[in-house]
Amino acid sequence: MRVGFVLPAIHKPSGWRTYALGLIRALAQQIEPVLIVPAEEARAAQEAFPQLPLFPLPATQSASLQSVRGALRLWQTLRSVRALKLALDVVHSLEAYPSGLVGHWLARQCGCPHVITVHGTYGVIWAASFFDRILYRQVLRAAAHLCPVSQATAQRMRQVVGDVLRGVPLTPVLNGNDFYQRVAPEIALERRLPEIPTLISVGEVKPRKGYHISLQVFAQLQKEIPAARYEIVGFCADNPYTRTLREMIERHGLTGVTFHGEVSRAKLGRLYQQASLFILTPQDGSGSNRFAFEGFGLVYLEAGAYGLPVIATDCGGVAEAVRDGETGFVLPQSDIEGIAAAAYRLLTDEELNLSLGRANRRWAETLTWTRTAEQILAIYRRVVGER
Repeated sequence: MRVGFVLPAIHKPSGWRTYALGLIRALAQQIEPVLIVPAEEARAAQEAFPQLPLFPLPATQSASLQSVRGALRLWQTLRSVRALKLALDVVHSLEAYPSGLVGHWLARQCGCPHVITVHGTYGVIWAASFFDRILYRQVLRAAAHLCPVSQATAQRMRQVVGDVLRGVPLTPVLNGNDFYQRVAPEIALERRLPEIPTLISVGEVKPRKGYHISLQVFAQLQKEIPAARYEIVGFCADNPYTRTLREMIERHGLTGVTFHGEVSRAKLGRLYQQASLFILTPQDGSGSNRFAFEGFGLVYLEAGAYGLPVIATDCGGVAEAVRDGETGFVLPQSDIEGIAAAAYRLLTDEELNLSLGRANRRWAETLTWTRTAEQILAIYRRVVGER
């Protein structure tokens, strides 16, 4: 079976990159993958998949009808798709928006079924734009199968664009991971609490990740545990949101908060091993970004690979990545007091901390890319058989 994968951005660490690398590598023994990538991602894709055929296009992700430049890139992409001479059995778009539009065009060009993976926000955000709504309603209605990365993502799609989904097969397929394969079991199972109580967050510093919440939590913790530290890892642009966070740190008189930015895998591993617990408090969007939410939360499984218990908020599919009371705690999004109490408990109760951390490691080991790939492969066979 020859499957064309329409890839979103993969040149920097992200859920998209983790999903693309994990799924395609797990499927490669069962199918013949063909990569469709934006031109600027061609080098990164070639390095990640040196043996696979690759076809660059003007755009697959960074383009939409919300700007003249984006519309022009989409027009150029459509022309490039029409010029492709590919024989494919299935087209699989690894994101719904805007990659799904490119996959839709490619599937029509090849006369084959179109499968779409949906990562949280991008399954519904197109509904905020009048012009995008015209196109993406057609994209979803014509899909052979939709694969949200969590039950919550599927539910949010039904709430926002349920009329579009009538008659469209939809199967939630949880993300896999290979984090546990990179971390020796003894690191997770034999860890002890560090001498200095340390929180760690990993993820781009932006409102949806809820750093304005986790910093308020840390402010409460530091009143009880003055020596506590907070390590924040992830791309951190100089923008109004990050400036607000720094002002918050100064206003509360916080010490021990470090923004590391993007780091190497080796340094990230050291930071995880020096941490007491993992915290990330995603938030539902509001205002012009009201459709934003967390699709799943792979980073909670990464923390589990190192044997860390996690603290999270009940946003989108997070409760499917974190097993409340078993691998960590999932609390309401704005419950600063409750989140701080849970964090304090994990910092001061070593037995509970280690027990939940070991359970998180075991949970990560069950959510494999092989498991995800088997479910996706069954969907490929179904849609090809139906055709």
